[in-house]
Amino acid sequence: MSWLPESKDHLPLTWWKGHPVYLSAAIALGGVASMILTTILMAAAPEAVDYLTFSFSDLARLHLWAPVTYLLVNPPSLWLLLGCFMFWRFGEAVERHLGRSSFVRLLVILLLVTPLLITVAGLMGSDRLCAGMLEWEFGVFIAFAALYSRAQISLIFFTLEVWILAAVFVGISALSAIANRDWISLMILTGQVGTAIAYIRYEQGALTFPSMPSFQARPATRSRPAARSRSSRDDEETVATPKPKAKVKKHSPAVDDILDKISREGMHSLTPDERRILDQASEDLKRGK
Repeated sequence: MSWLPESKDHLPLTWWKGHPVYLSAAIALGGVASMILTTILMAAAPEAVDYLTFSFSDLARLHLWAPVTYLLVNPPSLWLLLGCFMFWRFGEAVERHLGRSSFVRLLVILLLVTPLLITVAGLMGSDRLCAGMLEWEFGVFIAFAALYSRAQISLIFFTLEVWILAAVFVGISALSAIANRDWISLMILTGQVGTAIAYIRYEQGALTFPSMPSFQARPATRSRPAARSRSSRDDEETVATPKPKAKVKKHSPAVDDILDKISREGMHSLTPDERRILDQASEDLKRGK
């Protein structure tokens, strides 16, 4: 049984008072809960927090869980609450567009980008502590900006297109890192922004990765049988019973249209009804109907 069935890919996790609840909303609430738990840990057992954060030295201490658990360490911050709200609003739009399974892949990739870049920096002699989900949430916002670059964002006194707001955030963060000579932060910012944009372009079909060529062993050359007379071959063809032709499985016109749509626009473009038709056709093919 799949945890992320394709038939429910674009459906909400549940409903609350008639409103759909998607995975992004559940994660945003989890971020608020992690802020409360981090506050309790910092007051009761500060040393326990060190086991959850990530740094290059944690790899030598075999803290193999740290590249994931660093996301749970969120000290109380107004910016964290704002980030959780942005994750809920913008992340839900990305989830509904890509589908839940693709959205989860995006979250996992963005989750691992920061520890990977910190590890690279550690190999070059620089180390830094990694904790919190602000950078992760910002990566999801960049993914939204890559999907809906012309969407209007209403601020207090004016309205901006989302790509302009994203460019302002990225520019300010980059200038701040350069002014403080914080090259690791600049590298992480570049990694999160580049990964989010590249993933969206990949899902849209605008970016493809090169495939490795397949090498197949050539079959051994067999010696040809001795030539037979034309009359003997004609006699065998006359006597031989023709073999029944195998039935060729043909797709229905609806399935063919769905497959054409996938090749043009990608899997995420299918509607729930089209996905059910495709799943049913796949089951029929497995049962040999």
